[in-house]
Amino acid sequence: MSTSALIAAGGYSRSGSGRGPGLELLRLTTGHDAGGPSGAAPTVERLATVDLPDPSFVLWSADGSLLYAVLETSPTRVVAVRVTADGASAEIVGDLALDGSGGCHLAPGRTAGTLLVADYGSGTVETVRLDDEGVPVEVIDVDDHHDRSEGQDPHPHQVVALPGTEALAVPDLGLDRVFLYRQDSTGQMGLTGEIPLSRGSGPRHLAPDHESEQLHISCELSGMVATAARRPVETSRTAPTALNGTALSWSVRSMIPASGREGDNALSHIELADDDGMLLVANRGPDTLSLLSLTMMRPQIVAEIEVGAHPRHFTQLGDLVLVAAQEGDRINVLRREDETLSIAADPIPAPSVSCLAVRP
Repeated sequence: MSTSALIAAGGYSRSGSGRGPGLELLRLTTGHDAGGPSGAAPTVERLATVDLPDPSFVLWSADGSLLYAVLETSPTRVVAVRVTADGASAEIVGDLALDGSGGCHLAPGRTAGTLLVADYGSGTVETVRLDDEGVPVEVIDVDDHHDRSEGQDPHPHQVVALPGTEALAVPDLGLDRVFLYRQDSTGQMGLTGEIPLSRGSGPRHLAPDHESEQLHISCELSGMVATAARRPVETSRTAPTALNGTALSWSVRSMIPASGREGDNALSHIELADDDGMLLVANRGPDTLSLLSLTMMRPQIVAEIEVGAHPRHFTQLGDLVLVAAQEGDRINVLRREDETLSIAADPIPAPSVSCLAVRP
């Protein structure tokens, strides 16, 4: 029996600043019909492409009918693409220019019908309203990290909903802090706290566990993985209404190198594996993917495998790990089994690929 998945690959494009097509849809098939028993090398079919300038991050709608892309342009643009069930056809149905620039990440809002966008270039976080068809129609809120930059250059890099809480986390690589927000019923974002990191850390992405008891943060500038532990905090009666009662606070309790290789390491993406016991992190410089065990007091590297140059992002599909090697112009296809990483198939050619998303 075979299984297949539709993968959206975004990247720096020939119509922008790279070598790729913009967006490309790929069908990955694994199992008996892929040429062998379960665990055999998967096969790849190339489907639709959409020429867009530098879609640096992509996100599927919950029902998989729309693919959202944030364009790393000035101004930032959010594009909605309607994709057919078989992935053979894709049509742009929405294209919204935002207020900020250099958009690098987008995520679903806590409030229904919204998307949240991190603008690396302008140092802002924007809230986009979607219409009833899921198409982006207007910017309804902008939070400017310059308001709390203290003379530094802010660079928000990701927006993450923290499970088990109402909080949204935004790592800011330029300010060495993770900002915590809540989104109200109208979609407006309100700052509720922050997690400070040591100067020069450069927090880029983070991975919460299933209840956000621990947050694992990839620090691009220091090459370290920081782990922040959660504790409840009673706020004062004079605190703003949004903060009354029991608030949440995290503090960094450990920082460990993400790679066992020598040399500089600009970390990129980080994710928990299929349980809370293992952590994956991509290393640019060593150009490896590391597997860390979380069963000890602090994370420990248990496996590390070479991938293509400049692994910017990765995603998981069952026991497979697909790694977007931006400067290697390829997607590495790896397999994780317990505490090991191995090559599952030949790399998939993908010029300037920057991000990957599996259709739900």
